[in-house]
Amino acid sequence: MLYEIKTANIILIVAVLALEFYMNEGNADEIDLKFGGFVKINAALASKGVNGIDDASGTYNADLLFAHQNKGTRFGLNAKETRVYADIRRDETPLGPVKAYIEGNFGVESNADGNTVEAYGTSNTRFVLRHAYVDIGNFLVGQTVSTFIDPKSFLDILDYGGNSAITFARQPQVRYTADFREFSLRVAVENPTSNLGDYDVTDDQRMPDFVGRIDFDPSWGHFSVAGILRELRIDNGQFEAHKLTGGFIVTANKKIIKDKVEILIQYLRGGIGHYGAFSAFADGAVLDDDMGNKFIDPLNIQGVTVGGTVHVTNRLRSTLVVSWAESLDPGLNQQKLGTNHAIENVKSFHVNILYNVIEDFMIGLEYKKLIGELSDKTKPYVDRLQLSIIYSF
Repeated sequence: MLYEIKTANIILIVAVLALEFYMNEGNADEIDLKFGGFVKINAALASKGVNGIDDASGTYNADLLFAHQNKGTRFGLNAKETRVYADIRRDETPLGPVKAYIEGNFGVESNADGNTVEAYGTSNTRFVLRHAYVDIGNFLVGQTVSTFIDPKSFLDILDYGGNSAITFARQPQVRYTADFREFSLRVAVENPTSNLGDYDVTDDQRMPDFVGRIDFDPSWGHFSVAGILRELRIDNGQFEAHKLTGGFIVTANKKIIKDKVEILIQYLRGGIGHYGAFSAFADGAVLDDDMGNKFIDPLNIQGVTVGGTVHVTNRLRSTLVVSWAESLDPGLNQQKLGTNHAIENVKSFHVNILYNVIEDFMIGLEYKKLIGELSDKTKPYVDRLQLSIIYSF
């Protein structure tokens, strides 16, 4: 109940502030104010004891650590992906066009098992800030999807856990964008974190993550190359260790048949940690050298995703995705999440069918297969079936 009150208050505050901004300006013609979002209801059935009440939105790579051969299927139903946003724009200001954007959805309190008493019931939600930024001219300031991530890589799938080599991060940043005909350049400094496995996630970095991305958008499709330089660091009062690392992502998207068939191919490699293969790998490990001093050894990974969407009619479409990610440093991954093993490689397969009943109302059915190999040489897998109903407003 407390979370429901907090959520309602946040939405009300955003609405009131936006309305006050609108009224105080005294010139409604200069302001474009829009509220929107969608309601998404997920029903999912997954094998091997995965998919409790809180996991109905998606099956993640890390779920392989908890998949148990002796456990059966579980059913989950929730509406926690439901999303709301406020978009405020002014075309004429001393700084040029200005856009302010806020968006959030409804998450759940963290717990180890979706079927614990704390998680029981659909009211256990909290408002999660997804985006909050201001766009002025060539600059963006605030929280949104990392510049390292190409939005064209987002696939048309229902499973919030995504494909095994998914590239995703959403964090505060300062970004500059420059356009050159078919090319665009984006550079940014972004909020850093270090996931060091046994030493948990730290915020001890002395510098931001430095990101750059070049997009090429000719008539035939889309191509991008993104790179990142980042510091992994721990400074816990007992010892200090740090290490620079980095990596890259290459993304290609092409429409094979206009308005009918499109494909996407993506490759990632390097010390990109939590930016790639979400929840599967740590950023690195804290080890001891021959003198007993602590040092950080970055974990390098690579991954490939190939996906395609076929538009059968204006209302009916289907997407198929295969994806694979692996550690390039066997035995170094310490993303164990309280278990005694870690993921060495992971593969996923998605296929769905999506139907728009009307323009803003969609029903979708999706099958996912998730297969992994763990550090103890076991090879768990999870089968998942998801039905989603989405109404946009």
